[in-house]
Amino acid sequence: MRTRRLGTTDIELTEIGLGTWVFGGRWGGADDADSAAACHAALDAGINWIDTADIYGQGRAEKVVGRVVAERDDDVIVSTKGGVAWEFDEGLRIWREASADYLKMSLERSLTALARDSVDIYHVHWPVPGVDPAETIGALDDMRREGKVRAIAVSNYDRAQLEAAGAVAQIDAFQAGYHMMRPEIEGGELQWCAEHGAGVLAYGPIAHGLFTGKMDESTTFAENDWRAGSEFFTDDAWKTRVAVSRELAGIADDAGRAGGLAELAVAWVLRRPEVTSAIIGGRDAAQASADARLAATPLTDDEQAAIAELLARHPETARPYGHGEPPTASN
Repeated sequence: MRTRRLGTTDIELTEIGLGTWVFGGRWGGADDADSAAACHAALDAGINWIDTADIYGQGRAEKVVGRVVAERDDDVIVSTKGGVAWEFDEGLRIWREASADYLKMSLERSLTALARDSVDIYHVHWPVPGVDPAETIGALDDMRREGKVRAIAVSNYDRAQLEAAGAVAQIDAFQAGYHMMRPEIEGGELQWCAEHGAGVLAYGPIAHGLFTGKMDESTTFAENDWRAGSEFFTDDAWKTRVAVSRELAGIADDAGRAGGLAELAVAWVLRRPEVTSAIIGGRDAAQASADARLAATPLTDDEQAAIAELLARHPETARPYGHGEPPTASN
């Protein structure tokens, strides 16, 4: 699988990374054995990095990843995140937290869960209004200087927040939701990353399942699936999104893409030179193996033109849902 360098670091990431949000159970439940099998299958297929976070099952996903990495002889690049706090008080309560003390504690907790002395990429998961970027980013920079992380990153920031973060220390990576119906970061955040040497890690390139071709107008989600409460999947434009996704599938079929719409969607995200890698979740070995095949062929000019024309006719399908969603729906 092709690799791309992460910003100005010496880290080479495959164009597909395995996402582990599903391992925590917020996508309708999870099975740890299936989760571990997904990791092994992704690595066997050539993916060289895994993205996780402490909030995914409150350490559950990190523990699965840590066990898998310990079992592998080959090097595995591990990315994790901190900055969403939780407590169990008559149920699970979570909130965003980006103080220096919290992030340093969170990293130590993640290292314990992962059974590692250091992690390759460490993100602050969400910006927290009212917390000085000097405190948040300063803590990440301390971790980098101490050798506990190789690269520091931010996730779900907007351009102004990136500028404030970058004024404190070199930001190595920016993780954000990005797909054909969420293109708005192209005009701001991606440009900032290009100008400041930050790699881009794109989550949700297949629109959290919409671009698998397995959804229709009547699709519903289980109560323990975050998509049940997401406006992207429930607003008045949902039926139009499904219809447009069918036309996008036709573009993929006309191009002879074996991976269909999902492959087209990943190629669209990777067409941007700012993007280092696309993160795709896999619930089990079969899904993870299929994910690894989605970076097969770069987007052609004809495909790009056809996609642009189609989306221009349906601007209502675009919805920015990365910066403002509650932490319960955070990637």
